[in-house]
Amino acid sequence: MYHGSLIGDDNDESTKTLATKKKKIELSNEEDTEYYIDPSTQEKSNNILVTSESGRGSGLSVVFNVEPQDYPDWSQSPYYGAKILISDPNDYPETTVLYKYVKVGDALEIKVEPMVFTSDDNLRSVPIDKRGCSFHDETILVHTNRYSTETCKTECKMKRYKEGCGCVPYKYPSDDSIRTCTFEDLECLNNMRAYRSKENETCKPICYTECRDKKYSITSDVMPLVTEIYTGISKINWTTEELSSLKVYFAKSTCNCYQKTLLIDFNYIVATYGGVFSLSFGASIITLIEFIYLLIPGYD
Repeated sequence: MYHGSLIGDDNDESTKTLATKKKKIELSNEEDTEYYIDPSTQEKSNNILVTSESGRGSGLSVVFNVEPQDYPDWSQSPYYGAKILISDPNDYPETTVLYKYVKVGDALEIKVEPMVFTSDDNLRSVPIDKRGCSFHDETILVHTNRYSTETCKTECKMKRYKEGCGCVPYKYPSDDSIRTCTFEDLECLNNMRAYRSKENETCKPICYTECRDKKYSITSDVMPLVTEIYTGISKINWTTEELSSLKVYFAKSTCNCYQKTLLIDFNYIVATYGGVFSLSFGASIITLIEFIYLLIPGYD
């Protein structure tokens, strides 16, 4: 199962996330290999591959051996296939994750269009509750050193499960201090979902949106799988009855970027309105000080 922004990270989202992975994976040492660089810290992540290209000739291409013979008769899945998750590589894929399904014998193409949100550093002078967003290094989370709204909401859910049932479901990031729920906890977990896990409940810390973030929208096309276009498959005894394929790429070479900046601060007010007041009335700060001095009792 693959998730991320055109990323070669092949972790199952139910057991591992980027935030909880301890071991680094060296994917390639080639000079033309591009790695993800966090714009908030300018640090390079050696286990997330990215691409700066767009179009069908770029991106991620995967062939899945679905192995339909391994599905049990009592499986509730209505089809044989794969579930594709697309999300920010630094977020836990739960809150804003996009997903698509691909069946056996189908070839799925997903075109991704990102939106980038950024903020100037001068916004840090504004209290977080006033600006309504948090930079990645301002709020400390338990399972990651890089703040994100999605991971914050995930940790908030984990706290509710721990308080209500004394455990957390297996799909959440592993934590040695919290017990993983078992079948005996299913009744409690169902009650938690039905009565207590409400979106309007306040999390502590408050899960503000990120001042610097990425969002994605996708469009997709499905067509019959043609195995002849994939090199190497003909050498393996695989048939279209057990294969699915995926291709994910950026639809365009450009995207929309939205920037938040501080337009007016105290210095701007003093410089602007002080200058206007001085030109209009011939007054200045010195004039104001002299006027106050004249009002002091005992002045001759």
